[in-house]
Amino acid sequence: MIDIARQRSITQALSNLEEVMRIQSEGYQRLLVALERKREAIRVAELERVPEIAEVEGKIVDRLAELDVQRGMQVAALAEVLGLSSEGVTISMICEELEQEDAARLAALAMQLRNRLETTRKESSIIRAAGDALARHMAGVVQSVTGALSGTGIYGSRGQIATGVALARGLDVRS
Repeated sequence: MIDIARQRSITQALSNLEEVMRIQSEGYQRLLVALERKREAIRVAELERVPEIAEVEGKIVDRLAELDVQRGMQVAALAEVLGLSSEGVTISMICEELEQEDAARLAALAMQLRNRLETTRKESSIIRAAGDALARHMAGVVQSVTGALSGTGIYGSRGQIATGVALARGLDVRS
């Protein structure tokens, strides 16, 4: 009887952990979609879309942080049911205590989650670098335009176009 009750406890704790890990994995997939949208917005310089996308990203990241806490609690609960110390316990350690089928399923979920997390980190790093490059480029463009228009007498002291001034220069906006 005790073995059946223990097995039920293990099955329930394992099920809870797997559910949290599945939701986390789906969350990272959603985050990857949002990052791809941001990447495309930066690529085509539609910067007005970036704050909206960043807000969605923030909500996803907040939810993932909550799920990470839940996953830690579920790992600790499963470790306790298995008779392991919850301090420093890993999924690998838990898998060693589970039946082969359960261990394989949990290990596969852990690998999927780990892969999505790494992909998200890499993508985020690439997008951050692209955003920085675009910002430097735009700053250079602004500096070029400012330099080309300074000293022409087009703008008055208040930054408004002076009346009666004609610009006799051309401006190369291709660079």
